Amino acid sequence: MTIAIVLGIAVAGGAVLLVAWPFLREPVAADDRLDAPSAGEARRLELLDERDRVLGALKELEFDHRTGKIGDEDYRSQIGPLRRSAAAALRAIDRYGAEAAAFEGPELPPELPPPGEPERTLEPRSSRD
Repeated sequence: MTIAIVLGIAVAGGAVLLVAWPFLREPVAADDRLDAPSAGEARRLELLDERDRVLGALKELEFDHRTGKIGDEDYRSQIGPLRRSAAAALRAIDRYGAEAAAFEGPELPPELPPPGEPERTLEPRSSRD
């Protein structure tokens, strides 16, 4: 009976150790680090953060106006600058995207096959779609 208990404890301890082993060992430093964003990626992230910040502020202002927290006069004085900031952020993102696309080279429209591949014909849609 005692041998069975000792054997059971040993098997349970081995199972616990086997399951916990990945959590107990020291992680390799190279596996834990993320690559630092390049200058272009950092600029893109800044632009996206600015866009999100301004659009969030616009959404909050609209909500506050609808709920009556902000009067019409205050709303009108605040909405213009926020909309201009949002438009500027979106234009900057568009310019960044155009510069990145020009740097990478032209892309084929999705309806054209890559060079060397046969053209695919599109089936006409049925009237039920």
